[in-house]
Amino acid sequence: MLEFRPATLADTDAVYALICELKQAEFNRQAFNAGFAANLQDNNLCYQLAELNGEVVGMIGLHMQFHLHHVNWVGEIQELVVMPQARGFGVGSKLLSWAEEYARLAGAELTELSTSTKRYDAHRFYEREGYQQTHFRFTKPMETNSDSDANS
Repeated sequence: MLEFRPATLADTDAVYALICELKQAEFNRQAFNAGFAANLQDNNLCYQLAELNGEVVGMIGLHMQFHLHHVNWVGEIQELVVMPQARGFGVGSKLLSWAEEYARLAGAELTELSTSTKRYDAHRFYEREGYQQTHFRFTKPMETNSDSDANS
């Protein structure tokens, strides 16, 4: 049976596994734990988990922000991930619907998200869910102290 609930600090291991699945990488566990704990304290950030037969199989992260250029609230979907064994059961669509309804009830004008240019399956999924590509997102990695030391 598929159930949904907010994430708590007790879900740290499950959320870490989901994020590693999303990015296909492992992360500094201490930094992840500290960041997740801090994010759980932020009233504008919420994480909703999907459980299939008691096992956490999906998550969506929603960040509510007041955008000055919209003069309104916007719900930014920061993470959406479903474990491979639970794909095809509508978990991602249901998590997305939850975030959209949460944002709507909070007075948001819209929800938005970004995804890697290489994630073609994700692009098709979001388009099926009614999302349109209306922006380009540019990123620039910040130079760390160790980077500048190596370049000196």
